[in-house]
Amino acid sequence: MVQPLSPTAVSKHEAAVAGLDALDLQERTRAVRFIKNNVIGNRTKKEMYLSMGVAARLVEFLFAEDCDVDLRVQVAVVLGSFAYGNDHNIKVLVDAGAITPLLGTLDAPEMKLVEAGARALKAIFQSAEAPHEDVFQASYVESLIRLLTPTTETVGTCSSDRAVPVRVTEVAAGILAKVAVTHDNQMQIARSGAIPLLANVLDARWNASPKVQEAALDALANLCRDNPTISQKVVCCQIYDSAISPIPTIIKLVRDRRPVMRLLAATCLTNIYRAGALPTVYHQDTILTLMPTLIKLFTETAPISTLYGSGWATVQEKAPKVFADLVESSEELQKAALEADAVTKLAAVVIGESAATTVPESNELKAKSRKDAKRRGNKAPPAPAIRVSSCGHAERVTEGFLRAIAAICSLREECRKQVIDAKLLPHIVNAMSHPNRRIRSAACECTRSLSRSVKNLRTSLVDAGVAIPLFKLLSDESDDVQLTASATLCNIVLDFSPMKKTVLENGGVERLVDLAKSMDDRLRLNAVWALKNLLFQADSDTKTRVMQELQWDGLLSLIDDAETGIQEQALNLLRNLACGKEVDIEQVFEGLGEERVLDILEAKLTKSASHDDIVLQALYVIVNVATGNQRHKSAIMNRESILLSVWGFMSHSKSSIRVATIWCIINLTWTDDVGSQERVARLRALGFEPRLQNMMEDLNMDVKDRVKTALTNFGSLIPGSASPGSQDNAPAVPMEIAGSAAGSTVGSAVGIANAGPGPTGGGNGNRSRRGMRGAERDRERLGDFTGASSVVFGSLSDATAPNQDA
Repeated sequence: MVQPLSPTAVSKHEAAVAGLDALDLQERTRAVRFIKNNVIGNRTKKEMYLSMGVAARLVEFLFAEDCDVDLRVQVAVVLGSFAYGNDHNIKVLVDAGAITPLLGTLDAPEMKLVEAGARALKAIFQSAEAPHEDVFQASYVESLIRLLTPTTETVGTCSSDRAVPVRVTEVAAGILAKVAVTHDNQMQIARSGAIPLLANVLDARWNASPKVQEAALDALANLCRDNPTISQKVVCCQIYDSAISPIPTIIKLVRDRRPVMRLLAATCLTNIYRAGALPTVYHQDTILTLMPTLIKLFTETAPISTLYGSGWATVQEKAPKVFADLVESSEELQKAALEADAVTKLAAVVIGESAATTVPESNELKAKSRKDAKRRGNKAPPAPAIRVSSCGHAERVTEGFLRAIAAICSLREECRKQVIDAKLLPHIVNAMSHPNRRIRSAACECTRSLSRSVKNLRTSLVDAGVAIPLFKLLSDESDDVQLTASATLCNIVLDFSPMKKTVLENGGVERLVDLAKSMDDRLRLNAVWALKNLLFQADSDTKTRVMQELQWDGLLSLIDDAETGIQEQALNLLRNLACGKEVDIEQVFEGLGEERVLDILEAKLTKSASHDDIVLQALYVIVNVATGNQRHKSAIMNRESILLSVWGFMSHSKSSIRVATIWCIINLTWTDDVGSQERVARLRALGFEPRLQNMMEDLNMDVKDRVKTALTNFGSLIPGSASPGSQDNAPAVPMEIAGSAAGSTVGSAVGIANAGPGPTGGGNGNRSRRGMRGAERDRERLGDFTGASSVVFGSLSDATAPNQDA
């Protein structure tokens, strides 16, 4: 407990503050030195002096003409000490205008002032409260980069007029690592010549100064993050003009004996790999080195000060996040991680941290629990352990490891199985109610990865009771948690998931509609995506319930949203509404109005013609409407602009769009429907038939198969004939194409719905091709594509916006 200062002590500090206004330079210097000696290592006195308003006065000394170098050095040291207190202290310094004067010290001729100013800046930039943009004004970046050329008595010489100690280079590199936040920041630092200088200090001649090498790796890692251009520059630069790439050196440093060095080298290499800049020749060596190194670092508690604000953190907190970055987008690396027993290692830490953050019940509570259980016939489960607040380190470890678990099981089913087998799911569910929002978000990410499995949606996630905690997070105080929860819910509400009913019974529709009105584009997108999936193969009552909440004007607003991704999903929702029965199509016509439906389709096929995803969804709305009665078909036929758009897209470069146009034609010309011959004649007059005949040579087999059926409807193809290159001679008769959430294309004959929750999906799944005759043709209607468009290897892809994340 911090003890308050005595009145006598306070009077001494007040005198020191008063001394800052003395006319005599020596007296001011003594006052600053007195403050320095009191605040270093003493948080109470730091806060006391800042509350007395010394920050602004000290900042003035940095550029006052009547202050000498010694005083400026003392001031810079004091400001740096204040910054090592906490984020509040840093905010006070920022408000006092400390950053620009400190940046000005970087060009001072006296190296002791340069070093003091740089150290203060590094301390300040540890905090998110510090505006890093100030560094990119004037020529401050160049000033920092001039400090990246260290010299010693035994190693090289400095090209500048000043001899730069290695320790100053370390600080300068540390500052660059912290301010390389945006892409523009990264590029400005790179254009100023930082990359080769940072690479130089990785050379073996600097092995005696590991701290400067760590700082250089940290800077390079942050410059390369999500930046292919800079990653390529790092790969191609030469260490001391030796024609040697830094990559072999970085790989070697991944094997260094120092845990922090291994971590930072692994981070740098991971970012280069993720950016796609790592030469193929290094891939095998990189993977064989990175994977086991990162897994071993899962239990490494060595401290590192550059990760979390102005405080200290450990390698263990950072390693799982680097691991997650490495494996999250690669099935190959997830398999390698599985084989390296990464899941078991992650599980051991997560389960251990969960146990460490709970305490046993007291004897009184245990006795009460036993009595309650006896009274209820021992049917009730035991009361949960009491959670106690954990320290920042433990929470950061938990968050990092949960994110690593989410990453390793995002793509491969066997990885998800191992996560379930490791008994991690109860800990993940508990974490969804953790006080720390970042842990809640990470737990949601785990659930999201696990929910990509049809088996998990039907069994493990249901048994674990995921639905209710997840649904509650849709109203979380944190937007980030809401975002991840809504992304996860997209898979939870699919038709084959037992949890869909739970969501519906607990106000899921109402909450999703609320989120669909959010000002946050990402939340709006996820909400529309979830509603679209909720309507996949939904009955008419569910469709009515959704539209009672969303309202048709609300849907129209989403269809015309400024974000094209939201437009696409809103059209997808409309597509699912129109899939099922004639009454569903009629509901769409009555809800939006027939003319407005056609206006929407016309606009999306013309004004949004450059957006392939929007065009595809608009075409499938037409496909579904065309499964309706004669009135519904006539509505489309009477809009020549829509027909001409369909005709134009028949030659589109994407086969998925070409297939969709053929389905439009097939459903409009279905021979058993009233008025089909008149519609065939109309389409023939518009030039559809010769274009279909040209498409018989299409390179895509799905397109060719659909074209055969369309030409049969036109009477232009003799049933049983095969197109050149066709692999079967089955009769050219209609075939049902419907989809299930597992990607099968065989299903009900009610239009083309889409439950694809993610941006990575394909839509065809495993095609079932079989001939049909006689009465079967009426039952097995064409164009009935109710498929999940984003199933990969039998697992549901994620439901968030294209990113990101997503």
